Amino acid sequence: MKNFTFLCLLAFWATTAQGSLSSQDTEAPKLSDVFGITYFSFFNGPGFLTDTYSYCPNNLGKPSNDGINFQNNVSFRWKFSHKFALDLQARFYLILNNGTDNPNFHNFRWETPRIGISGKLLNGDDWSLSGAINTEFPYFFPTPLSGYQVKQRKVIFNPGMFASFKYEPRNSPWSIFSVVTPRFFLYADRSVAEPQLSYAGFLPGNKPELILSLSPTINYKVGSKSKLTLGTILDYRKYVISSWNPLDASLITNGDDPAWRLSAVPVSLGVTYQFNEQVTIYPYVTAYPIAAQRIDAVTGKQATFLESASIGMWVNGTLF
Repeated sequence: MKNFTFLCLLAFWATTAQGSLSSQDTEAPKLSDVFGITYFSFFNGPGFLTDTYSYCPNNLGKPSNDGINFQNNVSFRWKFSHKFALDLQARFYLILNNGTDNPNFHNFRWETPRIGISGKLLNGDDWSLSGAINTEFPYFFPTPLSGYQVKQRKVIFNPGMFASFKYEPRNSPWSIFSVVTPRFFLYADRSVAEPQLSYAGFLPGNKPELILSLSPTINYKVGSKSKLTLGTILDYRKYVISSWNPLDASLITNGDDPAWRLSAVPVSLGVTYQFNEQVTIYPYVTAYPIAAQRIDAVTGKQATFLESASIGMWVNGTLF
């Protein structure tokens, strides 16, 4: 009888312990609960004309970079609360060809990472603003903590935001999406910039000191995973050579005028398709419709609409 009682107590203890361990296993946080990887890649594709097919043209029909390229942002996030995470954003270019015959061309160009805090910054019933408030590491930090453009422009500090705004009304096929990227720059030397800036038709003084930027798209749902998308970029900048009067504005994005500049406004048309949480793509065609913004302030030459046209794509999603 004593042995039977002992065995019953032992069985009860084992069952209780197993249940307790199972409960602990269930409550233990998963790696995916505290760690995540997201990415946002911009494909800057070829122009439509023979003179621009080897690079992505800007509003002047000149190369916006050395060649056709992917601009990649990969964010590694460690969640320290239920809302926010420590965010390290790696940034680099993959340049597919040397469209400008740059003698110092490299297919891979490392850019300075950004460090900050990320999460759902603001939200309502049918809208949200999610992303990171961050800054790049200073130009004098060693690689990989410092990269090409920051070194060339001698950037010390540039606090800002890289976030996405979504507005999706219930029971409506219409929605709005925008990349939100305001940023302030503090430089050690205000008179220097990378060679690619001059290739694009700009002076070193045309590098930004303050950027107020949105990339809004209007979307119409045409399928369970697809939307027709019309987009643009609204980018208002104080250049290094600009005064601090934001009401003194100009549509001419280059030159030595002290006005603030409305960066050339493109119009893009394409289709957004969400395969799953890992991959959403937005291929599009784009060009610059405002004629005044296609005039080179130095030479007086005006680029045609087709000289400013190109193919592009956004690709973004969650890797982990």
